[in-house]
Amino acid sequence: MEAVLKELKDTKGVQVVALLSEDGFVVEEVREEGALEASQLSARAATVLGTAKALAQTLGQEGLEEVMVEYPEGALLLVPLPGHHLLLFLDGVRSLGRVRLALKKALPKLEEALS
Repeated sequence: MEAVLKELKDTKGVQVVALLSEDGFVVEEVREEGALEASQLSARAATVLGTAKALAQTLGQEGLEEVMVEYPEGALLLVPLPGHHLLLFLDGVRSLGRVRLALKKALPKLEEALS
């Protein structure tokens, strides 16, 4: 698990990668030196993802693939996983394409490790 998170963190533009429990506790985290700790975001991020899932149900959507929140100085990606959430904090949306490609490779590994 840690190797996959480190691989994601090594993607250019990624500052923090964390695996969270569904209720927002940090299970595992990899981050750049001096980057924000995932524990400062985790509970609220889990709430955001839960709200997005509820909104998807209201819209008649069967699932949720990702939630992105863009800030002037960064972007937050939240990805639901079986019984967990994946949190990534990026240096900005310019890194989004690269990160999504890395996620495409990493998600099957993470899902397998969690099953």
